[in-house]
Amino acid sequence: MAHGLVLVLPVQAQTTVSGVVTDAEDGKVIPGVNVRVKNTTVGTTTDLNGEYEIQVPTGRDVLLFSFVGYQEREVQVPDGEAQVDVALPRDVVDMDEVVVTGLGSEVKRENLANAVTSVDAADLEGTTDVESIDGALSGKVPGAQINSYSGAPGGGVSVRLRGVSTINGNAQPLYIVDGIIVSNASIPTNVNAVTQAASGGSRSNQDNPVNRIADLNPKDVQSIEILKGPSAAAIYGARASNGVVLIETKRGEAGETRVDFSQTLGVTTIRKKLGMRDFTAETAEVAFGERGRQEFLEAQNERGFIDYEEELFGQEGVLSTTSISASGGSQDTRFYLSGAWQDDEGIIERTGFERRSVRLNVDHTFSARSSITGTVNYVNSETRRGLTGNDNSGTTFGRSLTSTPNFIDIREREDGTYPDHPFNASNPLQTRDLFTNEEKLNRVMAGANFNYDFFNTDTQRLRFVGEGGVDFFQFETVGLFPRRLQFEPNDDQPGTSILGETNSLFTNFRTLLVHEYAIEDPALDLTTQVGFTASDSDVNSTNFVARDLIPGEQNLDQAASLSSTQERTFQNDRSFFVQEEANYDDKVIFTAGVRGDRSSLNGDTDEFFLFPKSSLAVRVANFDFWTYDAVDQLKLRVAFGETGNTTNFGTKFTSFEAPNVGGQAGTLVDRERGDDSIEPERQSEIETGVDLGLFNRRANLSFTVYRKAITDQLLRREVPSSTGFQLETINAGKLVNRGLETSLTVLPVSNNTVEWESTINFWTNDAEVRDLPVPSFRAVGGGFGATLGEVRIQEGRSPTQIVGVDDRDGDGSSDGVFQLGDTSPEFQMSFSNEVTLFDGLSASFLAHWKKGGDNLNLSELLFDLSRTSPDFDEDEDGDGTPDGVERLNAQGVSAQQFVQDASYFRLREVGVFYEFPDPLLRDVFDGAVRRVRVGLSANNVFTITPYKSYDPEVNNFGSTPVANGVEVTPFPSSKKFFFHLNVGL
Repeated sequence: MAHGLVLVLPVQAQTTVSGVVTDAEDGKVIPGVNVRVKNTTVGTTTDLNGEYEIQVPTGRDVLLFSFVGYQEREVQVPDGEAQVDVALPRDVVDMDEVVVTGLGSEVKRENLANAVTSVDAADLEGTTDVESIDGALSGKVPGAQINSYSGAPGGGVSVRLRGVSTINGNAQPLYIVDGIIVSNASIPTNVNAVTQAASGGSRSNQDNPVNRIADLNPKDVQSIEILKGPSAAAIYGARASNGVVLIETKRGEAGETRVDFSQTLGVTTIRKKLGMRDFTAETAEVAFGERGRQEFLEAQNERGFIDYEEELFGQEGVLSTTSISASGGSQDTRFYLSGAWQDDEGIIERTGFERRSVRLNVDHTFSARSSITGTVNYVNSETRRGLTGNDNSGTTFGRSLTSTPNFIDIREREDGTYPDHPFNASNPLQTRDLFTNEEKLNRVMAGANFNYDFFNTDTQRLRFVGEGGVDFFQFETVGLFPRRLQFEPNDDQPGTSILGETNSLFTNFRTLLVHEYAIEDPALDLTTQVGFTASDSDVNSTNFVARDLIPGEQNLDQAASLSSTQERTFQNDRSFFVQEEANYDDKVIFTAGVRGDRSSLNGDTDEFFLFPKSSLAVRVANFDFWTYDAVDQLKLRVAFGETGNTTNFGTKFTSFEAPNVGGQAGTLVDRERGDDSIEPERQSEIETGVDLGLFNRRANLSFTVYRKAITDQLLRREVPSSTGFQLETINAGKLVNRGLETSLTVLPVSNNTVEWESTINFWTNDAEVRDLPVPSFRAVGGGFGATLGEVRIQEGRSPTQIVGVDDRDGDGSSDGVFQLGDTSPEFQMSFSNEVTLFDGLSASFLAHWKKGGDNLNLSELLFDLSRTSPDFDEDEDGDGTPDGVERLNAQGVSAQQFVQDASYFRLREVGVFYEFPDPLLRDVFDGAVRRVRVGLSANNVFTITPYKSYDPEVNNFGSTPVANGVEVTPFPSSKKFFFHLNVGL
C-alpha cells in the first residue's frame, strides 16, 4: 500500500497555510478533503483543484487531512513554512471512515465503541444487480438474519438484527433515509377473500405482501450503516428496538457536471425444480381412482405427459434496469439528479415488478456559517406477484400443482377455453392467465436539513441543526377473479373483485444544538448535543370485496354483494435527547447520553420513558508506550444502551364492534380488554469487543460479544370470563439473546498489478425465554398446530423452537408434544473476495454459509396427500414401503417429518467486470467519455442444501416477530444472470 507523501515548500512564516492534496497512488487531486487544525474547531475543505487555504492559530502547527476512502494524515507545519502539499494513501479496510453515532455527530470508525456495520455503494451492488436494498444486505451484515420469504418479483424480505427482539410487537428495524423516517410496512392484498388461507389452522396474514423498503432505488444509495443493538441505537429511543438502518443517498460534488448512464439486462430462471411423480396405470388409479387410470392411459397412448412445474414456473423472465444520473455544481451549490426504470419479469407468466423513480438532492452553502441540504424522491411502481402460498380453497398455483399429475391435460384449448381440473377446485393455468392481482404505488419522500453556526472560534463551535422529512404513499391493490374461473361458482357467487387502498403519511422533525470544544492541553475534544424530535404517522387502509359480478364487469357496483373493512392507525411521538462525547487525543473516547420518549400508543401519553446509553473505547496502540509497529490499531471497547418498543395501536383501549343482525345495526364490546397502564417493551444491551489493525492497515479484525435482554414484553393473556372479556395485553416476561460477531478484512496482495481484498464474517446468536407468566403459546405465524409442527413460546426454551407431536417409544402412536427443532441457525458465515488486475479487470464473489436452522416443510405434506410427490415411490430405508406412504402413515403420529434442516451454502453474488483505461477513452472519444465499464454477473447461481424444497429461505407468513421458515407451496426462488454497461460522461 502506498504511504502518504508530504512536500513542504519554504516561505516566510505566516498564519496562512495552503497547499494541494492528491492521491498517493495516481497523483490526481482530491476535492472535498477535510483539513483541520488539530485540537481546534478550525477547518476547511479542498476545492475543485484539490487546493486549500487555512488560517492556523499561533502555537497550533498540526494539520489533519481526512477524506472518505483515504487514510487520515497528521502533518506538522514547520516554523516559517506556509505551503504543505499532502498525498493521501487509500484506506482499503475503511478504518478512517466516518460513522454516525448521534443525531448530530459523527466519529471515525477507529474511534467507535460499537460494532456498527457499514455497507457502501460498491458493496451494495458492485458485484451484481439487486432488486431491493434489504435483500442486497444478505450475507454482508454480521449479526443479521436476513431471509427472503418469497421468490415473487418485488422482494419480500425479513430482517432480524441480533436475534429475536419482540414476541408480539413491531419486529422490523427503523429505516431512516437522509434523515427521513420511512415506512417499511407490509400491506396485504386481501386475496385471502378467495384463498381462505387464514380460515384454517392459523389466522395470521398469508397474503405474501411486499415490504415497502423495496421502493427505494439501490443505485441512489451512497452508504448504509446498521446499528444492530440498543448499545448503538439507544439515541433513537422507542422506535429502535429492532435496530436502525441509516441510509445516505448520493450527493453532488463541486466541479463540472458529470453524467453517468447504466444499463443492465438479464434473465431469471427457477433455481431448482422439484420434479413430478412418474405414475403407472396402477398408481394413478390408487391416487385418483378410475378417472386417474383413464387419464393416464390416454396420456400414455396419445397426448403424452406434461411437466406442469415447467408450465407454471418455467418462464425465463427478462430483467432490465436503466438509470441515468447527473451531478456537479459549484462550491456553494451542488446537486445530484437521477432517474431509473426497472422492469423485471418473474418465472411465472404475467408476474413482474416495475419501478420508476426520480431523485433530486441539492446542497447549498449560504455562507461560512449556514448551509442547507434538500432531498426529494418520487417512486411509482407496479407489482404482479401471482397467487402462491397457502390456501384452503384449492386456488393458489402451488396448492393446485400438488393436485396435478403429469398425465392430465388442463392446458388452454384452441378456442381459448380451459378444461376443468378433474382433481382440484381450480385450473392453475386458467387462473394464471385470466385473473389479476396487482399492486400499484405512488410515493414521495422529501426532507431538508439546515445548519447554522452561532459562533466558531479556534477552540469552540456552536451550531444549530434543524431537520424535517415527510414520507407519503398511496398504495392500491386490485384483485379480479372472473366468473369463468373454474372455482368461482363454488360459493354460488361467481366473479370476485377486490379493491384495497392505503394512504400512509409519516412525518418527522428534529432540532438540536451541537457544541464542540477543543482543549489543547490536555488534548481533549468535547462534543455536546441536546435536542428535540417529533415523529407522527397516519395510516388509513380500506378494503372492498365484491362478489357475484355481472359477466364482463369488474366495478364494485356491478356485484350482487359488497363487503368492506377499514383500519386506521395513528402514532404521535415526542422525544428529547442529550449526549456528550469526550475524545482524549484519539486514545480514550467516552460517550454518554439519554433519550426520553413519550407516545400516543402508551397508556400514559404524557410520561417520558428514558433510554440511556454509554460507551468507552481505548485505543491502546495510540499510547506512547506502544512500540509494536506491526499493530496499527488495538482498541478495547465496551458499550451499554437501552431502547424500547411501543405497543400496538389500540392496545390501551377497549374497542367496540358494529354487528349487523337481520339488517339492524348494533354495538358490542370487543372480547379483548384494553389496559390504560400499558408501557413500551424495554431492551437492555451490553456489548464488548476488540478491534485490531495490522501490518500498515493491510488487515482489520473485529471481535464482539453481546447480551441483550428484553423485559416488559407485550404479552396477551386470558382473563376470567366473569370480567366479560377473554384477553388482554400486559407488560411481563423476559427474553435474553447472547451472541458473537467477528469480521476479518485482509489485503493479501496490493501492488501496481494486483489488488486482492478478502473479508470473512462469522456470527451466532442464542436466545432463551427466561420468564413467561402466561401459558406457552404458538408464535404469530408459527405454523398450524402441534400435529404439523409449530413455533412455540415457552419458558426456559428458545423462542424459535419447533415443537410437535412425536412417537418416542416407536409403538405407532403419538406420545405427546416435544421439541423437534429450531428455526434459528447455529451460526452463519460469509466470504467475500475482490481481485483487481491492471487497474481494469476485476472479479468478485460473495458466498454465504448458514449452518443449522430448521424449516417446517408443509409443501411436501400437500404433495403426499395428493400422492404426487416426486419421491413418493422411492424406498430410502429399504423396508418395502414407499417413502410417500410412510410419511402419510406418520401424519398425526409424528411431526418430525415436516421439520427439515434448512442449512445452506450459497454463492449469492459473482461478477466479472472490465473498465477501459483512460488513455484509450481519450484517444477514441477525444475526452467526451470519462468512463466505460462492462461486466457479467449472477445472483443465487449456486446453492448446496439438504432442504427438500425450492429454497431454504422461505416463510408463508412473511415478516413475523419470531417465527420463520414455515413453507406452504411458495413462489419458487430464482437465479439471475446479468450483463452490465456503465458509461460516464
